[in-house]
Amino acid sequence: MNFAEVFNPVVLIGIALAGGLGSILRFAISKWSGTIPWGILSANAVASFIAGFAAIRFGASDTWVAILVVGLAGGLSTFSSWAGAVGQMVATGRKAAPAFYTVLTLILSSTAAYIGLLLG
Repeated sequence: MNFAEVFNPVVLIGIALAGGLGSILRFAISKWSGTIPWGILSANAVASFIAGFAAIRFGASDTWVAILVVGLAGGLSTFSSWAGAVGQMVATGRKAAPAFYTVLTLILSSTAAYIGLLLG
């Protein structure tokens, strides 16, 4: 992608709209919590699937990959929400849950991305 493509208004608007949608979805999904923050875990796994799927399905289209991966998946997933949830569990004295949540996040997100690659 060259300089003109990076600053293409259609791409930038697409990323902004898709990112906003992803962020709203993450906010809504993140309310699902229990022993671990299931909503954040789910959002990260779904975003990983979207990224894997888009990378294969739209790999030749920098525009669609940017909109879906940077925008939608980027807005939906978040490292900071994951880190905040782990920090909160540690701060409240929970010992096993943060480790379980971290391993589960890595496994589910990686698996979801791989499935997305296979289906793309």
